[in-house]
Amino acid sequence: MTINLKKGQSIVLDKSEYDLSKLTMGLGWDVAKPKGLIEGFLGKTVDFDLDGYALLLNRSGKLKNYKEDVIYYAHLESKDQTVVHSGDNLTGEGQGDDEQILLYLNSLSEAYERIVLGVNIYEGLARKQNFGMVENAFVRAVDASGIEIARYSLSGEASYEGKISMLMGEVYKDSGQWRFKALGNPIQSDLNGIVKTFL
Repeated sequence: MTINLKKGQSIVLDKSEYDLSKLTMGLGWDVAKPKGLIEGFLGKTVDFDLDGYALLLNRSGKLKNYKEDVIYYAHLESKDQTVVHSGDNLTGEGQGDDEQILLYLNSLSEAYERIVLGVNIYEGLARKQNFGMVENAFVRAVDASGIEIARYSLSGEASYEGKISMLMGEVYKDSGQWRFKALGNPIQSDLNGIVKTFL
């Protein structure tokens, strides 16, 4: 049975019923609804291009090599292929996961102890788009056999206004066990700005 997490909650992933040889972190969101009268009448929607990413952090919570340890649409996999991005979804349309990041935890280098998962609105500032305008965003953890372990859903909070990035959740090692934590931290910076905070 799926565990629905609230912001700040975490669960242990290392349990006998879960196959962590491949952990799928699914990211999803809904396309923004028309805001204006004319757009609504014509049935037009505003195009949002949200991009999922993973930051591979060391024991100190830092990026060792930002060119290799940031996984996103322009760098789809880690050097050893233990973290793999499914590719860019330009619209967020349709049901289910819009983008996925696959984590092969059993093979993951011991250099990485924390993987932060986030979503960034592409050209959010230029397009005047922010997470206050995004609905039904979620991150979920699914094991290798297809069992959904946990889900964290978020949308519509006042603190999201003006923010173009969101740290959704993190997978991290604690006392030798892998855990998943719901974050839900809105940030005003784009991905480049976020990367700088982890250097």
